[in-house]
Amino acid sequence: MLNQMKLIKAIVIIVAANLTFCKQQEQSSQQLSPQQQQVVKAKPTCLFSPQHTAPDWVCDKPHSGLAIQAVGKFELSFGGRNYMLDMAEILARKQLSERFKREVAARISLYAKTSALNSQVIDTLIMSANQYIDDQSLESAKVYQTETGTDGEVYVLVGMDSPTIKVLIEQVIAKSVQNEKDLWQVFKAQNLEGQLAVAIAAIKDE
Repeated sequence: MLNQMKLIKAIVIIVAANLTFCKQQEQSSQQLSPQQQQVVKAKPTCLFSPQHTAPDWVCDKPHSGLAIQAVGKFELSFGGRNYMLDMAEILARKQLSERFKREVAARISLYAKTSALNSQVIDTLIMSANQYIDDQSLESAKVYQTETGTDGEVYVLVGMDSPTIKVLIEQVIAKSVQNEKDLWQVFKAQNLEGQLAVAIAAIKDE
């Protein structure tokens, strides 16, 4: 009986201590301003490691002013920092090219819906346009940020804003139409090379 009384007493003490701690924590939280509480709750979403925060763009999160972007990463190399940055930029531009192709495809598909074209015709138009997307066509893409990680690796952010993308899409479509007019005649535009390229590039602005 005595042992049971001691056990109950110990449990009561532990519960009371936990309740006191929780109350203190609640009071401390209430003493913080709303702004301070938000800072306490907020956790970095992009990390080089559990102890080191990275810029959001390193994790491919949208960077202000860019409509399409890509991040290239290159590990620490004896070639030196400039070599590493060059390699990271090449990787970023390669990825950017693929994303630009998807953007062109999306706009062609969106515009094609206005003419009720079937999927096979749309795919053929997209393949035609993609032939004219290469490194030279994306020369206007710029390096916007660079960063060094905790292990010496480098990151490079390459991107383009909306006006640049619009101009490039016009150029790509115009080249495709110029070389494969019969294919693009499905739209029956009076001035294929001019009007059609502008219309497709601007389809998301409507």
